[in-house]
Amino acid sequence: MFKPKLKVSDLVLEKIKVAAAIAGCASVEEFAERALLAEAERVIASTSKREASAQEVEDITNQLKGLGYLE
Repeated sequence: MFKPKLKVSDLVLEKIKVAAAIAGCASVEEFAERALLAEAERVIASTSKREASAQEVEDITNQLKGLGYLE
């Protein structure tokens, strides 16, 4: 089975090689996979939807009342 390939510029590849060596990775691929996974998880976590708790809704309501937007 073929594995996906990612093309990067020579400059990026050189930086990845240096970073992989510093991080103690066995290969550039290992470093790239770890870095991409960490970034993907960060992006997904930052955009995940969550509902406000009852306390948060109450706090926001009180702030809006204090500002005169709600009675």
